[in-house]
This record gives sequence, structure tokens and C-alpha cells, in this order.
Amino acid sequence: MKKKILATMVLTLLLAVTAFSQTPPNPGDQKSKEALKELFQQVRDWAQTNIIPRMKDWKITLDNSMTSDDLQALNKLRDQAAQIKVDGKKLAAALKKAWQNDNLANVKRYRGKIKELGEQREELLKDLKPLALEYKATLVEIGKEAKPYGKEWKEGIKKVVTDWHEKHKDDLSRAHKKAFAKGVARLKMLAGVDETLKAKIAVARFMLWDGKDLPEVGQLMDDESANPDATMNQTPEGYSLESNYPNPFNPSTKISFTIPEARHVSLVVYDALGREVATLVDSKLGAGTHTASFDGHNLASGVYIYRIRVGDASTGSAQSFVQEKKMQLVK
Repeated sequence: MKKKILATMVLTLLLAVTAFSQTPPNPGDQKSKEALKELFQQVRDWAQTNIIPRMKDWKITLDNSMTSDDLQALNKLRDQAAQIKVDGKKLAAALKKAWQNDNLANVKRYRGKIKELGEQREELLKDLKPLALEYKATLVEIGKEAKPYGKEWKEGIKKVVTDWHEKHKDDLSRAHKKAFAKGVARLKMLAGVDETLKAKIAVARFMLWDGKDLPEVGQLMDDESANPDATMNQTPEGYSLESNYPNPFNPSTKISFTIPEARHVSLVVYDALGREVATLVDSKLGAGTHTASFDGHNLASGVYIYRIRVGDASTGSAQSFVQEKKMQLVK
């Protein structure tokens, strides 16, 4: 598959949504929460007017180019992908709760189920690849037509967000402002992902798209509770665990975190089964921002989880902090 096939079209869509696809920690500030909900709605409305119709046209072009048997096979894969996504959200929420409650038995159980989902996804992608190759010419033509719209979509969504931020910047709580800034930073990080990987992701997501709504945004508007991040506990003031950079990575990446006072910190990396693969930090550190490096040259490609624990998190006190994030090693 050529580097640029659909990369501009779908990646722009994904980047635009990424910053808003995870609800920030809810500090109980209703005004701030309503402001963010307005943003989700504005992004969704703008996309429904400007992006979705064009995407649907390209989807129809692809579907019409396929034989009835191939289209039936693709629609089956689309249904499977949708179900994996739903199951994944539920498991992620359950796993987060198990981590927070230090229920290691459930952590192991949910890790196993997540691994099974990952295997299902890999099999799905294997089944998708022959169809992508079979209709490569159609996908290339769609990509050529889509490329000019990338900049237009990016600027359009940027204006929606900028106008919203100007209107509501004073309404946002401190926690939401921080989450918003992280979302913008993540957009910049994703922009630097390898072009070949971008193209592969873009093709797969486009072919499996159900044609109904933007990824994640529709789900957030319909049922915030389905998003595991919507139910996460409020992050104690002054604590943070940043997304690793670069991500995906090969073979090394950096992880930064902040603590407001001198505390004992452990930063541990686990594989998808919950097995510990590396301890990056296990000592008392001073207040401030710290950075740890993770080298995965001896590990297989896949998703890994890094988990920070500050102080005695089992008490659930405001002075304790436990959080985890995912990163992807691609070789």
C-alpha cells in the first residue's frame, strides 16, 4: 500500500477528533463540563456538515467497486470491528477500576480478555488486508481525490475549537484547562508519526468505518459513561502522568511525570497480559517534573502499559496518585 493512500483524508479526521475523544477528569464543575459538552457538539455538527457527506461518498465509491461477495465480507468485518470497539471500552473501564482498587485478580482477568480482543483485532486486520489489496486501485483514486480536503478540514476544525476556546476559556476549571492543553500537545505528537504507519491506520479505519458518525465523538455525545476516561477519579492537584513520546516508538521512548512534593514514586511497565517487563523508577523523588526512558529493543512489538504509583495509593487519599497509560512498540 502506498505511503500516501488516504493518509491525508482519514488521518486529518483522526487528529481532529483525538484531542476531544477522551473526557478530561471531572472536577465536579458543572459549568466547565457543559462547556466541554458544547465543544463535542460543535465538533460533531461541523463534521456532520463538512466531512461526513464527503466520506460517505467515498465509502459508496469503494462499496460499489466491490463484488457482492467481497462487500458482504467487508460488512461482516465492519460489524466485528464495531463490536470489538464496544467490548474494548467496557473492558478498559473495568480494568481501570480494578487497578484503582488494587484488585490484582481482576486485573489479570481483564488483561486476559483484552488480549483476546487484541487477537480478534489482529485476525480481523489479516482478513481485511486481502480486500485492501484487491481494491488498491480504488483506494488510491479515493486518496487522490481526498488529499485536497485535508487542509480544509484541518483549518475548519481548528476554527471551531479556537472560537469555542475564546468563548469558554474563563469557564473551564483548572483540570479541564490542563486536559485541553494535553489534547493539543497530543495532536502535535501524532502529527510526527511515521507516514507508512499513518497510511496503514488510515486505510484500515476508512474501510471499517460504519458511515454513521465520527469515531468517538458520537459515542461521547450518546453515552459518556461508556468511555472509561469519563469515569476516572479526579487527579490530585499537582500530579500528572504525561503521554510517552514518541508513540508509537522503536526502540525507545520517554515518559514524564510531575509530583508536587517529595514522595516515593514507582513507574512500572507491563505487557498486555499484566506481566511486569521493566521498573523505570522505584525511589523517593523531589517535587517537580521528572523524565524516565524506556528501551524496548529486547521486547516484541505490541501495546504496553506504564503505571505510576506515588505514595500509598491504597488509601485513596488526595495525597496518593495512581495512573496508567498505553504506549505502542512498533518494530
